[in-house]
Amino acid sequence: MILLIVAIAIFVVFFFLFPRPALVALAIIIATVACIGAYLYYQQSGRNTSASLVSATSTGTQGCTDPAKPVFVEITNGSDRQVDAVRFRLIAKRPGYSVEAYADYLTSYKIIEPKAVYGTCFALNHYRGLDTLNLSPADLDWSVEISSVDFAGDNR
Repeated sequence: MILLIVAIAIFVVFFFLFPRPALVALAIIIATVACIGAYLYYQQSGRNTSASLVSATSTGTQGCTDPAKPVFVEITNGSDRQVDAVRFRLIAKRPGYSVEAYADYLTSYKIIEPKAVYGTCFALNHYRGLDTLNLSPADLDWSVEISSVDFAGDNR
């Protein structure tokens, strides 16, 4: 912040001593900052568009035979980019209720090619309260909320 105040003071001094070169320098600085801002905006909006094409669903216990991993999640990459990681929230609700009976954050590091689908069974965290409700995973309605997607080639 102090640097900004000093820079403004120096600019004001140069403006009174050399008005035209100071205004040209200010215009160049503003144009440069605007170009960088536009580049970052379009880069991020393109990434958000690709991320919105990645979806996930859960069919509950259908397709899972291992009792240690009872919930099936399917991730669909509808984008034209390779997915390296998907972070999501696995949610279970009792049928007819709006309150979550179970929720946990999970990550899939499976590489998913463009326009491909990946599905696997996930283990549940027993410390999240599902055991205390005396409910089986088959008794619940499961859903998935994607929180973030990492694409190949993105700088982290």
